[in-house]
Amino acid sequence: MEEKTEGLNLLILSVVLTGFVGLLFHLYNGVLLKPKKLRLKLQNQGIKGPCPSFLYGNIHEMKRIQLQALSTAKSAHKDLKTDFSHHWFPTLFPYLDKWRNEYGSMFLYSTGNLQLLCTTDMEMVKEIGLHKSLSLGKPSYLTKDRGPLLGQGILSSSGPIWSHQRKIIAPEFFPDKVKVRYPNPFNVRFMFHFTSISIV
Repeated sequence: MEEKTEGLNLLILSVVLTGFVGLLFHLYNGVLLKPKKLRLKLQNQGIKGPCPSFLYGNIHEMKRIQLQALSTAKSAHKDLKTDFSHHWFPTLFPYLDKWRNEYGSMFLYSTGNLQLLCTTDMEMVKEIGLHKSLSLGKPSYLTKDRGPLLGQGILSSSGPIWSHQRKIIAPEFFPDKVKVRYPNPFNVRFMFHFTSISIV
């Protein structure tokens, strides 16, 4: 009788220990190894970026740069009567502007274990925009985490829903329609200088 309970306790202990080791391996693979491999692949292709910290990626650096830019902007705008500026991107995303100047038109940064490829090369953005394959898709965090906020719009959907929405919205960006809205070519500016592609 004691041998059976001792054997059962040993079996339960080995199952729990195996499950714990499996969980540790899964966490190590998902949090550390997979993002590191992906980052290394992109660095081998010549895409560089700021070095991420463990678990948080570049979030602390992003906050530090944003606070630094905010304090500089406040001290610079004390003498001015208006705070209005059309040069909004470096104000909202100073870390992307800093990294673009530091690493070039294409760089890699991370938020946690999510690796993000950011490009300012307009030809690359055009290629991505012309990509007709439904396999490009959107990352799963847009539909799972931010689904209630974004819905099934063109930003968060993929597959046939994205294809249908793209067909509806694409004619609005044809050059003849843009010229009608903005007859002066100097008024037409690319509002979005950056495109972030999530690499999962």
